[in-house]
Formats: sequence, structure tokens, C-alpha cells
Amino acid sequence: MADKKKINYDFTDKTIKKRRTFPKSRAIVLTILILLQALCVFGIFAFEPPVPSPQDVIDKYEVFVTPNEDGSLDIEYNLKWTPLDPDEPLTFIYIGMANPNYSIIDYSGNISEAKRYDDADGEHHIDLYLTRDYYKGDTLEISLKINQRDMLFEKNGSCFFEFVPSWFNATPITSYKFCWKELEGENSTNADRSEDGWHIWEGSMTPGRYRMLRVSYDSFDAPKVEYKPFNSSAVRNDLVAEDKAGFIIIMVIIIIVLFVFEVFCFDTIVSYHRGRGFIHGYGHPMYIYGRRNRHYIDAEKKHNAAQAVHFSSGHGGSGGHGGSCACACACACACAGGGRAGCSQKDTYKPKEK
Repeated sequence: MADKKKINYDFTDKTIKKRRTFPKSRAIVLTILILLQALCVFGIFAFEPPVPSPQDVIDKYEVFVTPNEDGSLDIEYNLKWTPLDPDEPLTFIYIGMANPNYSIIDYSGNISEAKRYDDADGEHHIDLYLTRDYYKGDTLEISLKINQRDMLFEKNGSCFFEFVPSWFNATPITSYKFCWKELEGENSTNADRSEDGWHIWEGSMTPGRYRMLRVSYDSFDAPKVEYKPFNSSAVRNDLVAEDKAGFIIIMVIIIIVLFVFEVFCFDTIVSYHRGRGFIHGYGHPMYIYGRRNRHYIDAEKKHNAAQAVHFSSGHGGSGGHGGSCACACACACACAGGGRAGCSQKDTYKPKEK
């Protein structure tokens, strides 16, 4: 029974063409892949990484700077601070210092402790620990006064102060006002305006922004230090959206993978209409990459071998009439023995001409 089933296999191109049917499943898969690919392309242009929300906002930020005769600066900080994070209360604040040569003069009563922080990498600030926790909806107003030294510089015969008040990388500032006390002997300043004996810089700031206060003098009889330009490497905006380059790379990889599968599905459809595509032939897996599938070639060889074995066994049934009948199928009818039964049996199992 197994041999009879193999004998019914037909590997001719004519039979294969009859067997081919429109690849509905491949067409459906191709449609889905194209839709997914279009969605990925749309996502590349439409996706915007979320922007982190600030935990706090500084409603008012005031700094008053008064130069002293010894070249030091008395600096007073006043801040109005509002927490925004409902899950994490405000417990302390830190204010950046220009250099480690400073001393704390005074601070407001809602500050329990003002602690110095100085590290070897050049980071200097004062940690202000609050007397209580401040939650979303609370408003905190604090003040701090320090004396800052080593801020008077001399360059190309000019004496000047250059000072950057503490900036905040993760906290927006609704309104700031920096004031510098006027002194005799000044020759220039980069202030926005001057009023009532003060040079004034004012405005608002997004996280990571800062203002540089610069005031020059004809002469200033006080110790001076070597000028070092302001290093802005620590200035950054922590509330910006993440770079979407990683997302774009992932989407491009997905698009390429989808395209590879689309090629296979599309080639199946082309093969159905034209008879043969690059990958498939006649819309049937008997052909692959423009050539016959090796699995079907092996099956065809087994089929032909089964035919040969079956024929040999049938011919041997009439071979008992004499050794002269052990001839090929083409000359079987010339044998003397057997008559009609032998010859009709041989013709029945004669393989098809190719």
C-alpha cells in the first residue's frame, strides 16, 4: 500500500501548475506586516520622549551682593520655594558656593542646620536642613548670608569681580533678581539696569540656566587672586526629554525585519501570478530560490526508485520460463514464454516517458 501511494506522486511542471492556489494566508500576513511597518514609520516622527516633571519650583530668587574693602563679598540669598511632588516632601536645600573660601554669617529660623560640603572635585555648597518637612501646597521662604573671599581678579591691568549665583539644574525659577551694591571707581558692568544704588540682573530661568555678574573697577586696593574662567561643565538641564535616538534605532531594526518577511510573502504572490518568483516557483514550495526544492528532488528520486523496484518484482514473475527472459523492459515482449499475461504485466508497470 505504501509503494502504491508513492507511485501516485507526480512532479511534472504541469501538475505543479494545477496544484497552485492563490496564497491567501501569505496575502493576509503581508497586509499585516505593511500596516505594522507603516505604524513604526509613523512612530518615529510622532513619538516624543516624556519630559520629567520638576519636584519643586522657585517662585522668587533674590541675591544681594555687597563688596567689602578687603575684596570679599557679603552675599545674602532669599528664596521662596514651593514643593510640587506629592510623594516626596522637601527636607533640605543646598546652595552652591563659588569656592571653598567662605564663612556662614546667618540664616533664617526655619533652618535647623547649615552644613558645609566640599569635595576634592571642586564641588562646594551649603546644605540647609529645615526644621520640618514641607509637602505639596506648602511654601517655604528662607534666607542665608555668607562672606565669600577670593573673588577679586586682575587681568590686563583691570580689576573686576566675576560671580555666578547658585544655579539649579532641576528646578525652574519663576522670577530672579540679582543686585550688586554700587561703589566708587566702577568703569563697567553687564547688569540689565541700575537703580537706587544697585546694579540689577533679573528675569526667569529654566533648569540649568545661570547669570554671570561682572563689575569692573579702575582700581581696587585689596588682595587679588589669579583669574580662572567659569567652568560650566556642571551646568545642565535635568528636566529635558531623553534622546530619542535609541527609540529610532529600535524602530529601524523592526522595519528591516518586517521588510524581510514582506519579501517572502510578496514573492509568493508574484510567483502565483507569473509562474515563478525569485524565492518561490508556481506559488508552490516545490520550488525555492528559483530552483526545485531539494526535498522534492529527494522525494522524486525515492518515487522513481520505488517504481523501478515494483517493476522488477512484476517482471520476475514470468522469468521462470527461461534465462533468456532476463532482459530489459523494452525487449520483454520478445521473450518466448508467458504469452499475453507476461507482456500485459510488463506494459502496466512501464514508467512514463519524460
